[in-house]
Amino acid sequence: MKKLFGYILFVFVLFPLFSSGTFAQNVDVISDFKVNVTQEQNTDIRVEEEITYFFSYPGHGIYRDIPTRYSVQLSLARPISIKLDELYFYPKNNPSARFNMYEKSFENGYTRFKIGDANNLVEGEYVYVIKYTMENAVNYFDDHDELYLNITGNYWNVPIQKLSVKITVPGEITNKICYTGLSGSTESNCKFKDISKTETSIVLDEPLGANEGLTIGISTPKGTLKDVRGAQVVAFLLSNLGLLLPIPTLIIGLSLLKKNGRNKKLTIIPHYNVPKNMFPLLAGSIYSKSLTPKHITAQIVQMAIDGYIKIKQEGKKNYTLVKDNIEKNISEDTVRALYADLFKGKNEVNIKDIPSDFYITVNSLKKSIDTKLYDDNYFSKSRKKLWSTFFGIGMLGIFLTFVLATPLAAIAATGWTIGIVISSILLIILTAKIDIRDTLGNEMFSVLEGLKMYINTAEKHRIEFHNDPKKYLGVFESLLPYAIIFGLEKKWAEEFEDLYKEPPTWYAGDISTFNTLVLANSISSVSRNIQTSSAPPSSHSSFGGSGFSGGSSGGGFGGGGGGRW
Repeated sequence: MKKLFGYILFVFVLFPLFSSGTFAQNVDVISDFKVNVTQEQNTDIRVEEEITYFFSYPGHGIYRDIPTRYSVQLSLARPISIKLDELYFYPKNNPSARFNMYEKSFENGYTRFKIGDANNLVEGEYVYVIKYTMENAVNYFDDHDELYLNITGNYWNVPIQKLSVKITVPGEITNKICYTGLSGSTESNCKFKDISKTETSIVLDEPLGANEGLTIGISTPKGTLKDVRGAQVVAFLLSNLGLLLPIPTLIIGLSLLKKNGRNKKLTIIPHYNVPKNMFPLLAGSIYSKSLTPKHITAQIVQMAIDGYIKIKQEGKKNYTLVKDNIEKNISEDTVRALYADLFKGKNEVNIKDIPSDFYITVNSLKKSIDTKLYDDNYFSKSRKKLWSTFFGIGMLGIFLTFVLATPLAAIAATGWTIGIVISSILLIILTAKIDIRDTLGNEMFSVLEGLKMYINTAEKHRIEFHNDPKKYLGVFESLLPYAIIFGLEKKWAEEFEDLYKEPPTWYAGDISTFNTLVLANSISSVSRNIQTSSAPPSSHSSFGGSGFSGGSSGGGFGGGGGGRW
């Protein structure tokens, strides 16, 4: 729901710019999106996309994200494969000038094609042609075969002015349906025009807004498509000995945990200063064992305190980040990357306008921080391997019981099902007991706990604060990002509420009503927006889903989205 809310906000901000039916010259737009879809009898789906993208200001090109992972039950995933057949692009006014520079990557359940030249910029209208084949993108039904496909993807961050689709299937079309709008919408602002018994085309009744898409369902008679499901997995031995499996699992798991998975418990004492060479992204990840949006908020506040940006409040819940010292160099690579991706070449950005693909930045930050954590020996690679082994075996066991439950029951081997499920759950529970911090990380965690202890008992230091308020305002600012990490920013602010006579230099707001609690509430608002922007759009379609029963825009195979870079 949070993801959807973020997309709705984005659409309402941009919608007035496109309501006239034509795109303004200072706004990017997909002016034309042509798609040719051919489903083969062997279930392969060949897709040809011709995307005409208008660059209102110079950019390197576009990226196209296509999901390759679709959800099944228990939050497990079913993969499909994407095979690229051809890719090129050209200026719309010069079709003979073709280029084929692109990079292919895999992230968060998507295959990403990043198309363009990092050394050159383009502007105006460019046409991007992508031809690919999807394999294993099919579900089976008792009374029909079906093509259920998200044609455009629902995560383009620009509107689609014009869309035309041609679909060819290997059998006679018996039923068809289309959905438009945001993910989950059941609107049908689209029309079919049959070409033959096996071919049809689709056009839109109205343009698609940002983060809106087109999904179609085409049914053909049962047996039209080849049944590519594998033979049933051979049943386990007819025995209930599987019920005993949790016993050796627990013994071995606890033994490995005791030997390789724990740190010495250190005595926690109050700490009054931020540890040397620490910054919020790193400290938060050590403390919580992973990077979270809250840590990103803390780092943004740290950048403001350090003079790189200013947080400007305009109205009750409207906040803008403004570059405050463009010439000042950020020494830490990860922080510099966050700074660059927040602004994307601009001098200021409204928190509500952080792009819907900011989750990609978050994933990149996580990778960079993880690399530093392991390279600098804060985290243990051997313990991470132990964690991955326990978790992987546990999830595999649960998946196997889901797949094999019915045939095992049929041959009286339900004991194996129960035994594997319990063993798998035990292994997953044991992962929570593995401390992936190495010795250095454990020591730093102890220091951070001491810092949290100091912040949490700040009322004991109120007399010191009031005896020298100017000095302790510096204490307030230096520890504020870490209070955010510990979830204590409001408590920390209360202790300094009456010490500020005016806002700090890095915060611009209503001076007449300012106090540290106002600042803490502002930070909470910033944090909520960062949380929304950090959540990736779902790359999953329901396994076994149908366009004719519970279908909607954003459902089916295919989909994804894209944008400029």
